[in-house]
Amino acid sequence: MEMGKLCHPDGRKSCGACCGLYNYLDHSREALRRLLRLRTRLFKRYPLDPEGLRAYRQRAQMLHHSPPLSKEIYRCDFLGFVDEEERRVGCLLHPSLWGEDLRDVSPYGRKLCAGHLCLSHTYLSEAEKGVVIRVLDDWYLYGLVITDLDFVRESLRILADGIGHAVKPQHLEPPLRDALRRFFSFKEHWPFKDSRPRLGKYWFSEGEYRLDHPWDDPWDRILGCLETAPSLWEEAKVYLKHYMGKLIETFLRTLEGKDVV
Repeated sequence: MEMGKLCHPDGRKSCGACCGLYNYLDHSREALRRLLRLRTRLFKRYPLDPEGLRAYRQRAQMLHHSPPLSKEIYRCDFLGFVDEEERRVGCLLHPSLWGEDLRDVSPYGRKLCAGHLCLSHTYLSEAEKGVVIRVLDDWYLYGLVITDLDFVRESLRILADGIGHAVKPQHLEPPLRDALRRFFSFKEHWPFKDSRPRLGKYWFSEGEYRLDHPWDDPWDRILGCLETAPSLWEEAKVYLKHYMGKLIETFLRTLEGKDVV
Protein backbone atom coordinates (compact mmCIF):
# COMPACT_ATOMS: atom_id res chain seq x y z
CA MET A 1 0.00 0.00 0.00
CA GLU A 2 1.17 3.51 -0.77
CA MET A 3 2.10 5.21 2.50
CA GLY A 4 1.97 8.93 3.17
CA LYS A 5 -1.62 9.71 2.19
CA LEU A 6 -4.37 9.96 4.78
CA CYS A 7 -5.68 6.57 3.59
CA HIS A 8 -2.44 4.85 4.64
CA PRO A 9 -0.35 7.40 6.55
CA ASP A 10 1.95 4.78 8.09
CA GLY A 11 2.19 1.09 8.90
CA ARG A 12 0.08 1.29 12.04
CA LYS A 13 -3.37 2.26 10.77
CA SER A 14 -5.39 3.21 7.69
CA CYS A 15 -8.83 4.41 6.65
CA GLY A 16 -11.45 2.58 4.59
CA ALA A 17 -14.33 5.05 4.92
CA CYS A 18 -14.51 5.86 1.20
CA CYS A 19 -15.00 2.16 0.46
CA GLY A 20 -18.17 2.08 2.55
CA LEU A 21 -16.58 0.67 5.70
CA TYR A 22 -19.01 2.41 8.06
CA ASN A 23 -22.08 2.18 5.81
CA TYR A 24 -23.95 -0.28 8.04
CA LEU A 25 -26.69 0.20 10.59
CA ASP A 26 -24.39 -1.78 12.87
CA HIS A 27 -21.02 -0.14 12.27
CA SER A 28 -19.62 -1.07 15.66
CA ARG A 29 -15.95 -1.94 15.96
CA GLU A 30 -16.53 -5.63 16.62
CA ALA A 31 -19.03 -6.05 13.77
CA LEU A 32 -16.67 -4.41 11.26
CA ARG A 33 -13.61 -6.26 12.51
CA ARG A 34 -15.42 -9.56 12.07
CA LEU A 35 -16.62 -8.58 8.57
CA LEU A 36 -13.13 -7.53 7.44
CA ARG A 37 -11.59 -10.69 8.85
CA LEU A 38 -14.12 -12.93 7.10
CA ARG A 39 -13.67 -11.11 3.79
CA THR A 40 -9.89 -11.32 3.98
CA ARG A 41 -9.91 -15.04 4.71
CA LEU A 42 -12.48 -15.71 1.99
CA PHE A 43 -10.51 -13.69 -0.58
CA LYS A 44 -7.43 -15.88 -0.08
CA ARG A 45 -9.41 -18.95 -1.16
CA TYR A 46 -9.98 -17.75 -4.74
CA PRO A 47 -7.61 -17.38 -7.69
CA LEU A 48 -6.82 -13.87 -8.91
CA ASP A 49 -8.45 -14.26 -12.30
CA PRO A 50 -11.79 -12.87 -13.56
CA GLU A 51 -13.69 -16.04 -12.77
CA GLY A 52 -12.19 -16.35 -9.30
CA LEU A 53 -12.81 -12.72 -8.43
CA ARG A 54 -16.42 -12.91 -9.60
CA ALA A 55 -16.95 -16.05 -7.51
CA TYR A 56 -15.39 -14.36 -4.50
CA ARG A 57 -17.62 -11.30 -4.84
CA GLN A 58 -20.77 -13.41 -5.01
CA ARG A 59 -19.80 -15.15 -1.78
CA ALA A 60 -18.59 -11.95 -0.10
CA GLN A 61 -21.93 -10.22 -0.66
CA MET A 62 -23.44 -12.82 1.65
CA LEU A 63 -21.21 -11.64 4.50
CA HIS A 64 -22.97 -8.30 5.00
CA HIS A 65 -24.08 -8.44 8.64
CA SER A 66 -26.40 -5.43 8.62
CA PRO A 67 -28.47 -3.27 6.23
CA PRO A 68 -26.76 -0.19 4.82
CA LEU A 69 -27.15 3.25 6.32
CA SER A 70 -27.32 4.66 2.78
CA LYS A 71 -28.40 2.75 -0.32
CA GLU A 72 -26.60 5.39 -2.42
CA ILE A 73 -23.13 4.51 -1.12
CA TYR A 74 -21.29 1.35 -2.18
CA ARG A 75 -20.01 -1.12 0.38
CA CYS A 76 -17.06 -2.55 -1.49
CA ASP A 77 -16.65 -6.30 -0.97
CA PHE A 78 -12.93 -6.01 -1.71
CA LEU A 79 -12.16 -4.03 1.45
CA GLY A 80 -10.32 -6.17 3.98
CA PHE A 81 -7.24 -6.34 6.15
CA VAL A 82 -4.01 -5.87 4.21
CA ASP A 83 -1.57 -6.91 6.95
CA GLU A 84 -1.26 -10.01 9.09
CA GLU A 85 -1.68 -8.02 12.32
CA GLU A 86 -5.08 -6.67 11.17
CA ARG A 87 -4.03 -3.10 11.89
CA ARG A 88 -4.68 -1.71 8.39
CA VAL A 89 -7.78 -1.93 6.24
CA GLY A 90 -7.36 -1.55 2.51
CA CYS A 91 -8.13 -2.75 -0.99
CA LEU A 92 -7.57 -6.47 -1.48
CA LEU A 93 -7.16 -5.77 -5.21
CA HIS A 94 -4.51 -3.06 -4.88
CA PRO A 95 -1.47 -3.36 -7.19
CA SER A 96 0.93 -2.96 -4.26
CA LEU A 97 -0.24 -6.37 -3.04
CA TRP A 98 -0.09 -8.31 -6.29
CA GLY A 99 2.06 -6.35 -8.74
CA GLU A 100 -0.93 -5.76 -11.02
CA ASP A 101 -4.02 -3.61 -10.65
CA LEU A 102 -7.13 -5.78 -10.24
CA ARG A 103 -9.52 -2.96 -9.32
CA ASP A 104 -11.55 -3.08 -12.54
CA VAL A 105 -13.85 -5.57 -10.79
CA SER A 106 -14.53 -3.25 -7.84
CA PRO A 107 -17.84 -1.30 -7.68
CA TYR A 108 -16.05 1.99 -8.36
CA GLY A 109 -13.64 0.76 -11.01
CA ARG A 110 -9.89 1.18 -11.29
CA LYS A 111 -9.81 4.81 -12.42
CA LEU A 112 -11.98 6.20 -9.63
CA CYS A 113 -10.31 4.08 -6.95
CA ALA A 114 -6.87 5.24 -8.05
CA GLY A 115 -7.74 8.92 -8.33
CA HIS A 116 -10.16 9.62 -5.48
CA LEU A 117 -9.10 11.51 -2.37
CA CYS A 118 -11.53 12.41 0.40
CA LEU A 119 -12.28 16.01 1.36
CA SER A 120 -9.99 15.81 4.36
CA HIS A 121 -6.97 15.76 2.04
CA THR A 122 -8.00 19.18 0.75
CA TYR A 123 -9.66 20.95 3.64
CA LEU A 124 -7.69 19.88 6.71
CA SER A 125 -4.45 21.78 7.29
CA GLU A 126 -1.19 19.87 7.40
CA ALA A 127 -1.02 20.48 11.17
CA GLU A 128 -4.57 19.15 11.66
CA LYS A 129 -3.81 16.05 9.62
CA GLY A 130 -0.55 15.55 11.50
CA VAL A 131 -2.24 15.77 14.89
CA VAL A 132 -4.78 13.06 14.08
CA ILE A 133 -2.11 10.83 12.53
CA ARG A 134 0.16 11.20 15.55
CA VAL A 135 -2.58 10.65 18.12
CA LEU A 136 -4.43 7.65 16.65
CA ASP A 137 -2.97 4.25 15.79
CA ASP A 138 -6.28 2.42 15.40
CA TRP A 139 -8.00 1.78 12.04
CA TYR A 140 -11.53 2.01 13.43
CA LEU A 141 -11.23 5.28 15.33
CA TYR A 142 -8.75 6.82 12.89
CA GLY A 143 -11.22 6.43 10.01
CA LEU A 144 -14.09 7.94 12.00
CA VAL A 145 -12.03 10.96 13.04
CA ILE A 146 -9.89 11.80 10.00
CA THR A 147 -12.91 11.92 7.67
CA ASP A 148 -14.92 14.22 9.96
CA LEU A 149 -13.78 17.71 8.98
CA ASP A 150 -15.96 19.62 11.43
CA PHE A 151 -15.03 17.44 14.38
CA VAL A 152 -11.29 17.79 13.79
CA ARG A 153 -11.26 21.48 12.91
CA GLU A 154 -13.64 22.72 15.60
CA SER A 155 -12.11 20.61 18.36
CA LEU A 156 -8.57 21.72 17.59
CA ARG A 157 -9.72 25.33 17.15
CA ILE A 158 -11.32 25.41 20.61
CA LEU A 159 -8.24 23.74 22.07
CA ALA A 160 -5.97 26.28 20.36
CA ASP A 161 -8.03 29.20 21.68
CA GLY A 162 -7.72 27.77 25.18
CA ILE A 163 -3.95 27.27 25.18
CA GLY A 164 -3.10 30.35 23.12
CA HIS A 165 -1.58 28.70 20.06
CA ALA A 166 -2.29 26.01 17.48
CA VAL A 167 -1.71 22.41 18.42
CA LYS A 168 1.08 20.88 16.37
CA PRO A 169 2.08 17.22 16.05
CA GLN A 170 5.47 17.85 17.69
CA HIS A 171 3.73 19.06 20.85
CA LEU A 172 2.12 15.68 21.40
CA GLU A 173 4.37 13.73 23.71
CA PRO A 174 2.72 10.70 25.40
CA PRO A 175 0.72 12.55 28.12
CA LEU A 176 -0.89 14.87 25.60
CA ARG A 177 -1.32 12.15 22.98
CA ASP A 178 -3.18 10.05 25.54
CA ALA A 179 -5.37 12.97 26.63
CA LEU A 180 -6.31 13.88 23.06
CA ARG A 181 -6.86 10.23 22.16
CA ARG A 182 -9.40 9.95 24.95
CA PHE A 183 -11.20 12.98 23.58
CA PHE A 184 -11.19 11.64 20.01
CA SER A 185 -12.57 8.34 21.33
CA PHE A 186 -15.88 10.12 21.98
CA LYS A 187 -16.53 9.37 18.30
CA GLU A 188 -16.93 5.77 19.41
CA HIS A 189 -18.08 6.08 23.03
CA TRP A 190 -20.19 9.24 23.41
CA PRO A 191 -22.65 8.88 26.32
CA PHE A 192 -25.29 11.17 24.73
CA LYS A 193 -25.76 9.39 21.39
CA ASP A 194 -28.91 9.58 19.32
CA SER A 195 -30.89 6.38 18.87
CA ARG A 196 -31.58 7.11 15.19
CA PRO A 197 -29.38 5.60 12.47
CA ARG A 198 -26.46 8.01 12.46
CA LEU A 199 -22.91 8.46 11.23
CA GLY A 200 -21.42 11.67 12.54
CA LYS A 201 -23.57 14.71 11.79
CA TYR A 202 -25.66 12.81 9.23
CA TRP A 203 -28.71 10.73 9.99
CA PHE A 204 -30.31 8.25 7.64
CA SER A 205 -33.88 7.51 6.74
CA GLU A 206 -35.17 5.13 4.05
CA GLY A 207 -31.66 4.75 2.67
CA GLU A 208 -31.09 8.51 2.21
CA TYR A 209 -28.90 10.70 4.37
CA ARG A 210 -29.36 14.28 5.52
CA LEU A 211 -28.02 16.86 7.93
CA ASP A 212 -30.39 17.87 10.72
CA HIS A 213 -29.56 21.58 10.37
CA PRO A 214 -26.49 23.76 9.84
CA TRP A 215 -24.80 24.77 13.09
CA ASP A 216 -23.04 28.09 13.50
CA ASP A 217 -21.76 27.50 17.02
CA PRO A 218 -18.57 25.37 17.17
CA TRP A 219 -19.80 23.51 20.24
CA ASP A 220 -22.98 22.57 18.38
CA ARG A 221 -20.94 21.39 15.40
CA ILE A 222 -18.95 19.05 17.63
CA LEU A 223 -22.11 17.77 19.28
CA GLY A 224 -23.57 17.05 15.84
CA CYS A 225 -20.46 15.14 14.83
CA LEU A 226 -20.76 13.08 18.02
CA GLU A 227 -24.30 12.02 17.06
CA THR A 228 -25.82 13.75 20.07
CA ALA A 229 -29.51 13.10 20.75
CA PRO A 230 -31.58 16.32 20.46
CA SER A 231 -33.25 15.65 23.83
CA LEU A 232 -29.83 15.50 25.52
CA TRP A 233 -28.25 18.45 23.67
CA GLU A 234 -27.94 20.99 26.50
CA GLU A 235 -26.76 18.39 29.01
CA ALA A 236 -24.22 17.14 26.48
CA LYS A 237 -22.95 20.68 25.80
CA VAL A 238 -22.28 21.26 29.50
CA TYR A 239 -20.42 17.95 29.67
CA LEU A 240 -18.41 18.72 26.52
CA LYS A 241 -17.37 22.18 27.72
CA HIS A 242 -16.30 20.80 31.08
CA TYR A 243 -14.30 18.03 29.44
CA MET A 244 -12.64 20.43 27.01
CA GLY A 245 -11.75 22.72 29.90
CA LYS A 246 -9.95 19.86 31.62
CA LEU A 247 -8.18 19.01 28.35
CA ILE A 248 -7.02 22.61 28.00
CA GLU A 249 -5.70 22.54 31.58
CA THR A 250 -3.75 19.38 30.79
CA PHE A 251 -2.16 21.00 27.74
CA LEU A 252 -1.28 24.20 29.61
CA ARG A 253 0.26 22.30 32.52
CA THR A 254 2.25 19.94 30.29
CA LEU A 255 3.51 22.60 27.88
CA GLU A 256 4.35 25.20 30.52
CA GLY A 257 7.84 26.56 29.92
CA LYS A 258 8.36 24.58 26.71
CA ASP A 259 9.08 25.99 23.26
CA VAL A 260 5.84 25.50 21.35
CA VAL A 261 6.65 27.52 18.22
